[in-house]
Amino acid sequence: MYVLIIGCSESGYHLSKALIAGGHEVVVVEKNPERFQLLNEEMGSVALLGNGTDETTLKQAGISRADVVVSLTGADATNLVISQMAKHIFKVARTMALIKDPKNEPIFHEIGVDVVVNSTHLVLASLEEGVPGRPLIHLMNLRVPGMELVSISIPGDSNIISKRLGEIELPPNSFIALIIKKTGATLATGRSIVEPDDELVAVTPAGNEQILYDILTGV
Repeated sequence: MYVLIIGCSESGYHLSKALIAGGHEVVVVEKNPERFQLLNEEMGSVALLGNGTDETTLKQAGISRADVVVSLTGADATNLVISQMAKHIFKVARTMALIKDPKNEPIFHEIGVDVVVNSTHLVLASLEEGVPGRPLIHLMNLRVPGMELVSISIPGDSNIISKRLGEIELPPNSFIALIIKKTGATLATGRSIVEPDDELVAVTPAGNEQILYDILTGV
C-alpha cells in the first residue's frame, strides 16, 4: 500500500515510522526544511520538500497512485484544501484528515473525507481514561456528522444492573451496539442483561454523551 502523508507533525512522524516498519511505501510532503531533513536522515529518502496544497508538488509525490492520502498539517483549513484536492482532483480512493476544531468536522464529511480524526477528542479520551469515577471514553468520530461512538463502564451500583437493554430508555437516536463482559464481547440485543462492570459501546448524537452516561451509570 502506498500512503502519502502531508505534514510531518509528531503524529505524522510516528505514523510514517510505523507504516514503513509494516512494509508499506510512504512519502511525506513537508514544507519545513528541518523536519524534511530529519525525516530523510532517520527513515531514508521518504520526504519531499514542498507545500502540500501545490498541485505540482502533489504530482511529484505520486498522488495519482496513492492508495491513501493522510493530511496532518497543523491547520484545519489546510487539511481541508488538501483533502478536497486529493478526493476531487486526483480521485484518491481513501482520504484521512486530522482536525483541531470539532466545529469543522461536518465540513470534512460533506466533501467526502473518509476518516476524520478529531485531535480534541483524542486528548479528551486520554484524560477520561485516567479519571477515576468517570468511565466514559470517546472511541472515535463516526462518518455520519454529529454522531459519536463512546464506551461506558457500568458501576456495580447503577440502577440498570440486571435490566434488559430493551427496558432502558436511551436518549433519542442513541443505541447500544456492543456489550463487553468479562467473558468476552457480544452484539447487544434488547434481551441482553446488564451486569456490573460491563462495558457498553454506544452510538449517540454529539452532545448527548453526558445524558447517556447519566442514564447508564446513575443510581
